Amino acid sequence: MTVLTCAGDPVPHLLDARRAGAALPHFPGSVPGTLADAYACQHRLTAALGQPVLGWKVGRIPVPLIDQLGTDRLAGPVLRSAQLTGETPGQAHIFVGGAAAIEVELMLRLAKLPPELPATPDDTRGCVDRICAGFEVASSPAPDVHDHAPYGIIADVGINNGLLIGPELEPEGCEQLMVETRIADAVVGTGRACDILDGPWGALHFLMALHFRGEIRLAAGQWISAGAITGVHPIDPGQSATARFGDKAIIHCIAVPESEDIA
Repeated sequence: MTVLTCAGDPVPHLLDARRAGAALPHFPGSVPGTLADAYACQHRLTAALGQPVLGWKVGRIPVPLIDQLGTDRLAGPVLRSAQLTGETPGQAHIFVGGAAAIEVELMLRLAKLPPELPATPDDTRGCVDRICAGFEVASSPAPDVHDHAPYGIIADVGINNGLLIGPELEPEGCEQLMVETRIADAVVGTGRACDILDGPWGALHFLMALHFRGEIRLAAGQWISAGAITGVHPIDPGQSATARFGDKAIIHCIAVPESEDIA
């Protein structure tokens, strides 16, 4: 395991760590103190990584800060995605020595953007052409990144380290499916997408609001990881995760070190 030292501006250190697949001893430099500063760091880090934005993840703001910040969600760019096929587990790349978790989510593919922000979350449905079962890999080089939520999480590209996109689900009723997540064959969480704040369409509406305010840029073809259904589940290298979406889909992945690629 490689651990980098750090001081000063967080962005260069997060960039170096992500490029090296290495852990940091702690969140580097000064943690942003406002949402605007955190998103500014995110934009700088995304640009420096130089990869196309394939989608957006949606996370939650800590409850004690919701009223103060005036929002209950946060966003981060997706820079890696892979398709899950059959029974073969997907590879969830994590920073060994950093923070690493699996989140089971509905993945929405954005087919088009409306000319203006839809009036309600439900009005965003017509902008999506596919809904799939999937995993978000939530991993950061900084082991204490959650201690600096939401600012540290936002700054480090939403701590997204890829999406694993599984089989397509029928739109009708998919958010009511009971989802079960297992890590190393032990049940770690259950839940339904419709019970997470105002559901997946609320997550998409939140992202569209950011887009129309000029804070992020959505585009047709991007995937939206619409929020952790069963929780944020820590995972170690070599551990497997399985998620069941009722009787409609089952998906698998295995955690591998970020710097390693196994067949």
